[in-house]
Amino acid sequence: MKLLSGLLVFMASALQSQSIYDLFGTDQFHRAYLEAKSNEVTFDPFQEINWEGKARIALPWLNLDRPTPPQIARLSTFESAGPQFRSVGFRAPLDSAVSRATYLLIYAGGVIPLQPVQLKGSVDFDFDTGMTIVQRRVASGAVVGKPSRPVTTAAFAIVGKPADIKEVHPGAKFEKRKQAGPAVYDFTDGSRTVTWTASSQEQPDAASAISFRLAYQQLLLVKWNSDFCGSVYTLFTADTALKPIAGNDYDCDP
Repeated sequence: MKLLSGLLVFMASALQSQSIYDLFGTDQFHRAYLEAKSNEVTFDPFQEINWEGKARIALPWLNLDRPTPPQIARLSTFESAGPQFRSVGFRAPLDSAVSRATYLLIYAGGVIPLQPVQLKGSVDFDFDTGMTIVQRRVASGAVVGKPSRPVTTAAFAIVGKPADIKEVHPGAKFEKRKQAGPAVYDFTDGSRTVTWTASSQEQPDAASAISFRLAYQQLLLVKWNSDFCGSVYTLFTADTALKPIAGNDYDCDP
């Protein structure tokens, strides 16, 4: 608990003035995603996973080192990635280290248990112009999780138990001041108001906010309105000032 609190304070100091679009996940707060097509919640794993090894087992029909022309024909293409790019997805069972841990999903509606179900990976290839030699191969993936209740959005996953979370308040009051200059936001928590001054004037309005406590640290999750992304989140610490420590955005226009 002390390690987590110390890390939050350190990162908060370093990231206070960043734009919400410059933030990523952290060692404690891994980015989570809701995939629109499958309605699956996935999150970046907390454990080291040998994705290439998983792919070799899950894709026995594919020679990862030197795919044959018929195998290449079965790979997916993406116009925006270029004509020599190909990709293939796969599913794999959970590693024991992944299944032993307990997880929580932080989302716009609260903080709830998240049960890992399986691994979901992909292998990306960059071929030479003749489409015969693999110049670059990257295997990666995420953990598929099942929330304890249906959700329509996802922000972050953490390792933890429900007892670690205290004082969850959906519908927290978080508002942007109507004034010229850099964007200023106020979080009203009972009788106190905590402020964040953004590094840019072009910051969006908040769609919703939820506050909660983790390891004696008050946190505020803000979901932003966005014309370009389906989901944009910032996680703040809420001490004497609001300080952004993690961010997540996905389903964004190219």
